[in-house]
Amino acid sequence: MVDIAPDLLVDVSADGVAVVRLNRPGHLNALSRGLLSNITTVFTELDRRRDVRAVVLRGAGGRAFSVGADLKEMHARDAAEDPPYEPMREATRNPYETVLECRKPTIAALEGWVVGGGFELAMACDLRVATDTARFLMPESKVGLGANFGSQMLPRLVPAGFAFEVLYLAEPFDAATGFRMGLLNRVTPPEQLDATVDALVATLVSRAPVTLQRYKAMVHLGSSLPIATALRLDPGPSPYLSEDRAEGTAAFRQKRTPQWSGR
Repeated sequence: MVDIAPDLLVDVSADGVAVVRLNRPGHLNALSRGLLSNITTVFTELDRRRDVRAVVLRGAGGRAFSVGADLKEMHARDAAEDPPYEPMREATRNPYETVLECRKPTIAALEGWVVGGGFELAMACDLRVATDTARFLMPESKVGLGANFGSQMLPRLVPAGFAFEVLYLAEPFDAATGFRMGLLNRVTPPEQLDATVDALVATLVSRAPVTLQRYKAMVHLGSSLPIATALRLDPGPSPYLSEDRAEGTAAFRQKRTPQWSGR
């Protein structure tokens, strides 16, 4: 895949790891409408690609993963009486939903400020690794916005009391607090972020892709269902009938590394 725009860089390695980088460091990776549209396009394509095994989402520059909505662009659009962006009422897919529904394992690598829509992008990923200097904020209650995606995802990731505090008070918190509430999977010094993410991704791509896809679908589809109903979900493809199941068991018997086909 080639980069579709300067504000979103994409690189796919030979072992199937796609690194997607928000690339507006001079604007602290603020999410313009154009960048949000590009995120939708890229994650839709990565979801389709058989050679992509995992996706890492990062921000360029080190000062911020993303500070969320581009408020300067929003003000200019207001001045031009351009209709504001409304989640779930647009002609194109919601970009946060596109990241969430990507069937590949996704990891958000977080450093600097993780704010508003940037925070929502991080929540759309399956796993979150942050530096111990990262700072998190959902400021929407201070500026009159709605955090449509975050208001649904945050209470699915952390206890409701934490979610209400983050959403209601709009006060920043550090990575240690995020780890304690269950938002973050790993917290690391800044100089160890790359190594920590790389190790996590290496483990992911060593696992059976059909099984990981099944897990992701079951977790998202079944989380709000009674257990008896959730157990009867059957999102495809089935790992039980897959080539990977046969390969995995054969590799175990032969004491070798499995060669996954994703089928």
